[in-house]
Amino acid sequence: MHSLIQLSIVVLLLPLLSFVILIFFNRRLPRRGDFVGVGILGTAFGISAYIFWQVIVQSYDPAFRVAWDFTWINLGNVPGVGPLQIRMGVVIDNLTSIMLAMVTLISLLVHLYSTGYMAGDKNYGRYFAFLGIFTFSMLGIVLSDNLFSIYIFWELVGLSSYLLIGFFFEKESAADAQKKAFLANRVGDIGMWLGILILYSQFHTFSFAEIYAKLAAGEFGLSNAWLTAAGILLFMGCVGKSAQFPLHIWLPDAMEGPTPVSALIHAATMVAAGVYFVARIFVLLTPDALHVIAFIGASTAFMAATIAITQNDIKRVLAYSTVSQLGYMVLGLGVGAYSAALFHLVTHAFFKACLFLGSGAIIHAMHHEQDMRWMGGLRKNMPWTFATFTLATLALAGLPLTSGFLSKDAILAGAIGFAQVEGGGIYYLIPVLGFFSAMLTAFYMGRQIWLVFFGESRTHLKPAETHHAAHHAHDSHDSHTDLHHAEHQVHEVSWNMRAPLVILAALSVFFVYSPDPLDGGKGWFMKMIPTPATVVGQANPQKGSLIAAATATQLAGAVPEAVVGHAAAGELPNAASSHGQATSAHTYSDLRQAEIVHAGHAAHYTAIYISSVMVLLGIGLALVVYVFNIIDPEKTALAIRPLYLFSLNKWYWDEIYQATFIKGSMVLATTLSWFDTHIVDGMVNGVATLVRKFAFFNDSFDRHVVDGAVNFTAFTVNTIGAMLRKLQTGKVQTYIVMLILAVFGYFVFYFTRLIY
Repeated sequence: MHSLIQLSIVVLLLPLLSFVILIFFNRRLPRRGDFVGVGILGTAFGISAYIFWQVIVQSYDPAFRVAWDFTWINLGNVPGVGPLQIRMGVVIDNLTSIMLAMVTLISLLVHLYSTGYMAGDKNYGRYFAFLGIFTFSMLGIVLSDNLFSIYIFWELVGLSSYLLIGFFFEKESAADAQKKAFLANRVGDIGMWLGILILYSQFHTFSFAEIYAKLAAGEFGLSNAWLTAAGILLFMGCVGKSAQFPLHIWLPDAMEGPTPVSALIHAATMVAAGVYFVARIFVLLTPDALHVIAFIGASTAFMAATIAITQNDIKRVLAYSTVSQLGYMVLGLGVGAYSAALFHLVTHAFFKACLFLGSGAIIHAMHHEQDMRWMGGLRKNMPWTFATFTLATLALAGLPLTSGFLSKDAILAGAIGFAQVEGGGIYYLIPVLGFFSAMLTAFYMGRQIWLVFFGESRTHLKPAETHHAAHHAHDSHDSHTDLHHAEHQVHEVSWNMRAPLVILAALSVFFVYSPDPLDGGKGWFMKMIPTPATVVGQANPQKGSLIAAATATQLAGAVPEAVVGHAAAGELPNAASSHGQATSAHTYSDLRQAEIVHAGHAAHYTAIYISSVMVLLGIGLALVVYVFNIIDPEKTALAIRPLYLFSLNKWYWDEIYQATFIKGSMVLATTLSWFDTHIVDGMVNGVATLVRKFAFFNDSFDRHVVDGAVNFTAFTVNTIGAMLRKLQTGKVQTYIVMLILAVFGYFVFYFTRLIY
């Protein structure tokens, strides 16, 4: 076994060890064992950093890949199916090594931050145990080399999020939020499982490498439409996990969990899983499937941004921001900007974790006030939080010199290139929605910065009747703190909450990823994560299947993700394998992907110019409204009240789902209950009634006829017996008298007959 594989397995198992120790023994450990969670995650990050160093820094090979697997279940030769076995394995490549480092680092920082934020909670130890199983589940997704094992960890992530979103389960809102998240994800997961089954029915394997090799060899026996359907069904898993339309509704409500959990969900674990999964299956997605993915991503990005501009809860603004940014990532994958989408996944993880932990620091300092309307002026009391939160905000808005600028503009450039290659028309809607979303992002984040950190404190303006219990059960004693006292008590958070903010803010600066502040393509990330060559091609007239640009290595199942040579520079891919072998058989999809990459590269500066203008417009609008007060937001809201309410009420998606799916489900349940009660149970009860009446008749006949005849016979015999017993006295004298009487009677009878 390769040493990196061994180390990756250790990284995977360490958070599981943390969970086991803390879930069983936290009450017996000092400080409920928080040091165990922090120490174990620190060890996991150290090993992950070593793997990152070995793979990304020392190897510096875009095609690096090592894998190991074993037979987990062997059912032998199953009738009608053939040999059936399930293998489990681990794969280490550039993307895996980056994700390992990112997930363990953010989880470590969340663990450290939580030692301050969650201090005093009655379930403090259980909280850290749940963080461990959450991290373990995400690492399992990252390391899995096949669809089946990914699905197992996929469901574990769903379970972990259920536990953490509803951590304060005593609150009805938290219990409702965890159920909403769990059920929404189950809808997407059903589609994902159906997609997995379609692929398994054709290839009889769950392994990525084997599926790609067989697909490249044209062994997919169904039509291209079926492959498109399989890709879209698999993408449904991402729609659920990464909160894309129409399953985006659960993520904002996930704010009911502790704020550090929000950072973990929104940055490194749950929502990242969906985008990561689409990246893993990217090479089997047909152009039609990619079109669907691109439009869903663009629509989600724009929709969520329009909702965020009117939200007042500091965490809810960031939640819809996450939905919007995930839309960007999905959009990027859909338009073929593979490297840019994954680049944005990583950069977004750091600045969004910084923003959520920063919001947690603000909420903590404000005695668990989350409404931005009652904040203001916090930059004076919380300079570290202000500086880090502002830097992360600039990265989210996509301003130059930040990581968000590099990754988001690369996605937008890819969207422009995609629209050009596809012939324009409706496809230009994708970059247009992307640019407008960038403007809205700059506006609502500018609004948030101003409402929270600038101006004067508005705590005293909060109506007394709007006081509500604290969002955390362990802080309920603070919920009625005197307002003026709370205002004077606002101060910077402790070092264990401040240090993660500084680290994450530092990772949001451009030079961490690229020496060129205007081009992420010149940095290490996009060079190490190139766009893979597709294995989807045209129909094979002989097999009715698919042809693909497969290299010798791909056909051997060793390296399915062949690198598209220098497509970014305009060259067509040669699909070179790790052994330098190549094939000249390029498919339509392969060449199309190279053309999109080249067009996106050519549109790089166009995207920068348009994006910069849109971002400046967004910031300028925020200044006009909230700084210079040229536009009164309250009067504007009244003037456009229908649009304002449309945004404030989240496009009424919750109400629409309540009126359709939920009420429809209730009506269906009521109908089925009536049918069960009156039809099914009615038939059963009717049969039971008939049987009961027949039994009553049978009982009556038995008692009166059958038993009557038997009893009458017994009575007759008994009566005759009683009479005969009178004659059998045992006295000779009686018998002589009876004999004389009998003889006398006989003679009387005889002579009477003679006379007459």
